[in-house]
Amino acid sequence: MKHLKFFLLFFVIVSVFSSNIEGALASTYPSSVAWNNLLYGLSTEEVDNKDIGNEIGKIERQRTPMPKKNGESNDIRIPVGSLLFEIKGADTQDIIAVKVNDKFFKASKFGPIQVTTDQSKKQTWIVTLSFICFLVLLTMIIVWRRRRRMG
Repeated sequence: MKHLKFFLLFFVIVSVFSSNIEGALASTYPSSVAWNNLLYGLSTEEVDNKDIGNEIGKIERQRTPMPKKNGESNDIRIPVGSLLFEIKGADTQDIIAVKVNDKFFKASKFGPIQVTTDQSKKQTWIVTLSFICFLVLLTMIIVWRRRRRMG
């Protein structure tokens, strides 16, 4: 029974640790939108209405931790349906405007969209490893108990 309590404590600690890592890493990603196969980082700098050009797209989906396809955002402050605009006199490959609550905010290019699955793979490995440790420990406890009863 003593070993079972130890194992349960170990499993709880590993589970809490893995969820804390995921939450901490997810919150460190910058506010971003994806458009034209590029990632743009949203700033708090507002763009004047007179500098706004044509509509070029809209946010169609939220995705965490980072957008992976055009029309995605990772920030709940940029809701689905928010519109993307060109800024007059600026190249849309470098900078765009995002309309949020009737205000236009500047978004600067980070670079090309990168499909990264490192986070999901890392989380999957942590869960898998935790489960394997659980099974190994459980097997050890069962074997130990059987030997103790026999001998």
